[in-house]
Amino acid sequence: MVITISREYGSGGSEIGHKLAALLGIPCYDKTVTELTADFAGLPADTVAASEDKTSMALDYSGYHVYGYGLFSANRFLPMYDQIFIAQSNAIVRLARGSDCVIVGRCAAEVLNRNRIPCLNVFVHAPLDERIARLRTRHDITEAEARRFIKKSDKARANYHRKYAFTEWGKAKNYHMTISSSIGIDNAVKAIAAAVGK
Repeated sequence: MVITISREYGSGGSEIGHKLAALLGIPCYDKTVTELTADFAGLPADTVAASEDKTSMALDYSGYHVYGYGLFSANRFLPMYDQIFIAQSNAIVRLARGSDCVIVGRCAAEVLNRNRIPCLNVFVHAPLDERIARLRTRHDITEAEARRFIKKSDKARANYHRKYAFTEWGKAKNYHMTISSSIGIDNAVKAIAAAVGK
């Protein structure tokens, strides 16, 4: 049982992922993926973290249909963002093959699908006003700043997905399940758990 959580910025998707994993009694991989990617890539974790949701426009990635072990080490001529994505893909595959888990973000759904690893792919969204309110509470920022962060982050995630996943980020048909966190974080968790029979 592997569940991937893609999410709009400020929708509470990460919180849903962690609460879902706790309910199911399985690990949730979010920041852990960054750490494992850094190990694969031989780079500092902060360098990997800074690359998330960013892409290199120098490479047409469509030739890489399967992200498997050993691919990273053979491609150090690639741009840094592409190297990091391949290392990150290897980390995601290793985690999913190792145990039941929840994986938040990082194109995990596409990576696992291309490696033929069964998973439930969920997209979490929320009305803009709720996302703004959540960010303002979490970061003590103005409404204008929250709007700017949301717009910038959503655009980056959409571009990242277009580059590496070859699918349209947030489009319902690309996921098994889409859910609005406006029904409440705990209710969203319960709904996803019900989808896997828990």
